[in-house]
Amino acid sequence: MKAVITGGSGFAASHLAEYLLREDQEVIALVRPDEKDMANLAGVSSRLRIERADVCDPKAIFRVLCDIKPERLYHLAAMSSPSESLRNPKLAYDVNFGGTLNVLLALRRLEIDCRLLLVSSAEVYGPVKSEDIPLQEETPLRPSSPYAGSKAAAEMLALQFFQNYKMPIVRARPFNHTGPRQAPSFVCSSFARQIAEIDAGLREPIVQVGNLKVSRDFSDVRDVVRGYYLLLEKGEAGEVYQLGSGHSVSVERVLQILMASSSKTISVDVNPSHLRPAEELDRWGLVHKAEQAVGWKPQFPLEETLRDLKAYWQKTLLARNPPARTNALEA
Repeated sequence: MKAVITGGSGFAASHLAEYLLREDQEVIALVRPDEKDMANLAGVSSRLRIERADVCDPKAIFRVLCDIKPERLYHLAAMSSPSESLRNPKLAYDVNFGGTLNVLLALRRLEIDCRLLLVSSAEVYGPVKSEDIPLQEETPLRPSSPYAGSKAAAEMLALQFFQNYKMPIVRARPFNHTGPRQAPSFVCSSFARQIAEIDAGLREPIVQVGNLKVSRDFSDVRDVVRGYYLLLEKGEAGEVYQLGSGHSVSVERVLQILMASSSKTISVDVNPSHLRPAEELDRWGLVHKAEQAVGWKPQFPLEETLRDLKAYWQKTLLARNPPARTNALEA
């Protein structure tokens, strides 16, 4: 099976590549021509093929897909930060909506037998009220950022291509997921990195936080990419499926778990720059539809996910700050 992953050097994409390789698939990671940071793929780079094309360049996308002729395509390429999308809304729509359109048009033009998974986001629901919880696939979409709006638009685009052209497209709508290799701009990874730095003596024993009372549906990226695989293989074309833990956990609880792993006495400092205006306190959703359709269930407990995330940062920090060598003659 020949599988293409757009946004192939990203956090979730790298875990997906590892999973597909374990499933004996031929994996092609599609990355931007100017992408220099390939660290996420370091562990599997010798076992996959890397192609360069920007999803915003329709000619390049058509050319590379024409050459590969994939049987599976996982569309993960996206601007993934809501806050960044507020600073640059045009780029958010160019990548998340326009990039999706370019991929769909290329596949339609090629007329190859290729199933496509569009990875969306639970952010498409926008601000939710208590009566909306738990969220379900039928919950109305009220996107409140260019990121969320562009993802919702991409979902509608994919649905239209399924309806009008009978293209085998499945949509995934994941909630927050974390794990090794996640960027430190996301809350779990931020906490894990800060505490790893404190343990290593690289920073004062103070963790910078935002609103700790917010609760979110946190799951492990390794569970989520397994869900992507199962949905593309067994999910019903034209349908959308939520992926998450099926419950919410407070950000404060995430911090407590990570702080408990440290031998240091750590204090907490609320940084106003980490606070978001009008942020809803709770967000989680049901995952029964994915479970019933493809037998997917999350397997990693949050404690294990956070332990592995912190271990990743400890390893990364050690590589960046190796201990000074002792002169054997002085010992």
